[in-house]
Amino acid sequence: MRTAPADEGAVGRVGAQRTRRVRRIGEWLAGAPASEPRTLADALGFAENAPDLQRLWRWQPQQLDRIEQLYAAAQRAFERRTREDVCRALEQAVRGGVRMASVEHAETRAAAAERLGDEADAAARRLDADAALASGRGLNTGLAFGMVLSPVVLVLAFAVGEAVPALFDSRLACPEQLSLMHALVCFAGGALGAVFSVIVRLRNAYQLMHRAPGRGGVRNIPADPRQLAQIMRQEGWYRVVVGWFLATSLFLLINGGVLTIFAPPATPAGLCGAGPLSMADHEALIKAFFFWGTIGFLAGLNERWAYGLLRRGGTDRHPSDPAS
Repeated sequence: MRTAPADEGAVGRVGAQRTRRVRRIGEWLAGAPASEPRTLADALGFAENAPDLQRLWRWQPQQLDRIEQLYAAAQRAFERRTREDVCRALEQAVRGGVRMASVEHAETRAAAAERLGDEADAAARRLDADAALASGRGLNTGLAFGMVLSPVVLVLAFAVGEAVPALFDSRLACPEQLSLMHALVCFAGGALGAVFSVIVRLRNAYQLMHRAPGRGGVRNIPADPRQLAQIMRQEGWYRVVVGWFLATSLFLLINGGVLTIFAPPATPAGLCGAGPLSMADHEALIKAFFFWGTIGFLAGLNERWAYGLLRRGGTDRHPSDPAS
């Protein structure tokens, strides 16, 4: 009976550890939750009209205004550690500036002003790096979600392709099954190509923000990193979806004979004979899978190339077409 409280305490510690672990995972993916916003004066225990703080405002108005903006942005930082470190550094800088504002010595004031500027620049760099981290992590999360979703969609598409004919008392024959498999291989290649395209071309996903320097060469305050991470997550899985549609569109144009630039190494009708497949048929079957996978990969890898082929698909004609 005496061990019951100890057991309850152990269970409580395990539950608390599990809760902290889940919270850390959530913060790693979506960023630290928003905290109660506060001003520098509140953090330092000053009133807004405190004489020392007002003296600093009169001495360095632009610098202090920038620090106030950086402090507000730091409270929205993606990582909790960055939020705490930047806020602490800015608080210490302003506290030192308040002490130096009462000094009439010109060199001391100049050194204090330089320190305020250095701390503001360091905070801006930390927040830039934090926003870049949020952007990259959001993009990677979106791409990973798209890649995980791809096999699920493939399995569902294959199940639907098998189930729909059964509703009409029919079933897919060998040519239709091979065509469906080729389409799914092309579909998967489009997802892989889209992911590879993003990895190669967007080495620094933060470049998508196109942040320009503000007045006086001072960089603007970073955007909300949590919102930026959400935007980039959507951008990541959106790229995968675009790869799906481009690959499927090219499959339909090529397999339907509308786009004749590429010729599949084998057709389903030629591989579905009455007898067993020969060695040449096996080689043609394998080449067909690689062919459609490559078409899908190229479609997802290069959107301009795929869109160009789609435009040409409306003008190309099969050699046997009388209009050609």
